[in-house]
Amino acid sequence: MPGTIIQIREGDIMKAKPKHFVPRPDGVGSVGQHPVIVLTPPDREGFLFVTPMSHSHPDGTPTKRGSLYGLPVDPLKGESRVNVGQPKLVHQDNLKANTPHVAMPYGHFVALKTDIFKNLQQYRCYRQV
Repeated sequence: MPGTIIQIREGDIMKAKPKHFVPRPDGVGSVGQHPVIVLTPPDREGFLFVTPMSHSHPDGTPTKRGSLYGLPVDPLKGESRVNVGQPKLVHQDNLKANTPHVAMPYGHFVALKTDIFKNLQQYRCYRQV
């Protein structure tokens, strides 16, 4: 139900359509649901950060193999890659839970967040005062 705060935890693996990311990426109108990993709990307005998993990320997106974070390899499609670059902002109403519930083990989740943080620090720009 829209507007209802649902129980979403860091490390949960859910599904989202890229067209629901804020800001909306170019050229994603017909792209279907993709797995995403929840990086933060929802804020009081229901927005949270996620990182997408895919077999085909946009050019220039820093990624790593999903198996590095304990994620399973699909026997038909092969291994997904996890975005370790800029996290995506999405509203909780635009997330779909997996049935049954799926979440990353804590140690793998910490490793993923650490890699994302390192990557963001590498490209961080500082303003001179």
